[in-house]
Amino acid sequence: MTERTETFGEPAMRRKGDGNRLRGREQGTALVGSVLAVLILSMLGTVSVNLAVQEIESVQGMRDAVLAGHLAEAGADLVMTWFHDSAARLAGNGELFKKRYDRPDSGPSFFDAQGRSQFTGTADRPDLLLDATRAEDHRLLSDPTSGWFRGLRGLGVVQKLKVYGPSRPDLLCTVAVTASAGKSTKTLAFQLAASGIPPLRSAVEVGVTGEPQAPDSALPLWVHWGEVQVKGDVHLPNRKEIPAKTPLASLSGLSYADMLRREDRWLEMRVGGEAVFPLAVPGVVNEPEPANVLSRQDPQPGLRLDRWDYEQMKKQARRYGTYYVMDRQGLLYRNGKIEPGAGRRPEELFGLESGGDHSRLVFIDTLDGRQPEPTNLGTLSLDTEYLEGVFYINAHVQFKPRGSGRPVSAFSPPSESPADPDWSHTRVPVQLTGIHLNGVLYAAGDVVVEGHPRIYGALVVGGKLMAASISSGPVELWYNHDLAGGLVKGIPLVSLVPGSFQELF
Repeated sequence: MTERTETFGEPAMRRKGDGNRLRGREQGTALVGSVLAVLILSMLGTVSVNLAVQEIESVQGMRDAVLAGHLAEAGADLVMTWFHDSAARLAGNGELFKKRYDRPDSGPSFFDAQGRSQFTGTADRPDLLLDATRAEDHRLLSDPTSGWFRGLRGLGVVQKLKVYGPSRPDLLCTVAVTASAGKSTKTLAFQLAASGIPPLRSAVEVGVTGEPQAPDSALPLWVHWGEVQVKGDVHLPNRKEIPAKTPLASLSGLSYADMLRREDRWLEMRVGGEAVFPLAVPGVVNEPEPANVLSRQDPQPGLRLDRWDYEQMKKQARRYGTYYVMDRQGLLYRNGKIEPGAGRRPEELFGLESGGDHSRLVFIDTLDGRQPEPTNLGTLSLDTEYLEGVFYINAHVQFKPRGSGRPVSAFSPPSESPADPDWSHTRVPVQLTGIHLNGVLYAAGDVVVEGHPRIYGALVVGGKLMAASISSGPVELWYNHDLAGGLVKGIPLVSLVPGSFQELF
């Protein structure tokens, strides 16, 4: 029995040991699998974390790149303000952004007689270079308390700003700005173009056509601070009523009607033909012609007329202002579409009660949408209390503002003073009262004045300037000297050229 038990017990024991070893191998395999699974999951987790970090960095990089681009664009906007606002110009380099050529045909210009820009530098040798690595430029560019871009504090810094010659002969200049935000740095170049609108160097231009004015209808005009250019013959009021030109005249907003002695520092009248004064009373000796009234100026030495081109102004209005066509009843239609019931009266569009479609360029076309001629001019009535902007009207105009107008803050032209070596920048602030038009009235036809309108700006009349009655007029005008530099309300002096953005590397 004992031998039998031993005989049959050994295989049983071997089978039991084999099962234990099998279970051990299975457990070892499961452990290795678990370790591998944990390792794989750890690797997947690491990859996911890395991808998430990379995505965050990528998003941050894109954000920084966008911010750097916006900062560079802000640099271009800053340069444009230097052209438009003398008070904002860079100290020591302000002259760079003024019109440096005085052309006889068109006055101050950014371009010489051959059409070459006054900006002649290159990217390597620019006309203007500001570099934040220099302490004095850093204070201007990126100082958080006094720099030009302090309003963008925390977003990034402007490292470099260049202004140099244009890429095309018809453009004004190139502006290149390098800005950085975070780890992103961008250099963007932009092209600037000049508006091409000629300056108005005279306060008033009158292009008399046809028969001269009747002897009993003197030119209804009082002008302060500028010159008057009149084509043909013109009848003027009594010699004593012509303001004298003297450098001792006071600078104020007083009307000539309120002055004990009518005088002005800049008034000069240039007449192409004869300046005709009323006949003297019998027995009274005529006084000499005022020294500031110059007759027979045409053809030699010639009148200095600054006329704005019809097609160019129409294009500018479509881009920057508002464009209207007019029917024979004097109703206006926006964007050139004459539709029944859509016509509006000028007072509805330009009056204070309606909010006023002004403060910019307003272009009113001829009856047929073609170049102005005597046969395609309608008649437009302007009888609002206050207008502001540039009104280019291809029609005859009845200018009869109602109400007392509005006060306007103005600046006199620069006055030459021996005690002030920098007199060209000295302009005296003056408060004007009762202003009905703050801007420019440019009429292709005749202008008939009713009442006593006042203007701060300029007046250009293609035909005749007349009073509606003996009790009407004169129109009294204070010249805005900004117009002599081409700064015209509603039209930017310089602008970004669309499609000229270029990233430099």
